Amino acid sequence: MARNSYLHVGDILAPHGLKGTISIYSHTRPADAVAGYSCWWLGESAESATPFTLQRCWQHGKRMLATLEGVNDCDQAGRLKGLKIWIPVDDVVVEDDEYLWEELIGCAVVHGDEHLGTVTALEAYGAQDNLVVVSDADASRPGEWLIPFTEAVVIAVDLDQQRIEVALPEGMDACFTPKF
Repeated sequence: MARNSYLHVGDILAPHGLKGTISIYSHTRPADAVAGYSCWWLGESAESATPFTLQRCWQHGKRMLATLEGVNDCDQAGRLKGLKIWIPVDDVVVEDDEYLWEELIGCAVVHGDEHLGTVTALEAYGAQDNLVVVSDADASRPGEWLIPFTEAVVIAVDLDQQRIEVALPEGMDACFTPKF
């Protein structure tokens, strides 16, 4: 499997305690879904990552704690601080009506015949995810859209064509920040 087919699902923050437990920030939703993968690849990038078997992972406040096979003390855990947690894309189960954020980045966003821009990121604000859509540099209205990724707004997603069709309800211009 090519290393570009890995997903960044978390970050190792610091050792926790003396027995090799690590504190992590999970990018999965819900946060404890990161515990569902038995092997984590740890590294600054997917290309440099090495596999570790997950022994245990649990919620601890707003963070997750984990123990990894072969990491048995604070010093070993400390050497992992700052590394990213990667998992193979093939290990991720995605339902027909779900998308991985990485799949949506780079998609063109259109409203009717109007090209609004390209998805550069996604942001989660509790109630919903939002597409960050940056207009082209030569657009008649250069700027950035923050478009809710909801059934009411997103009409169609075509990953093969890298295209997302949206219906912007009345007042959605408030979600546009012009760049001068």
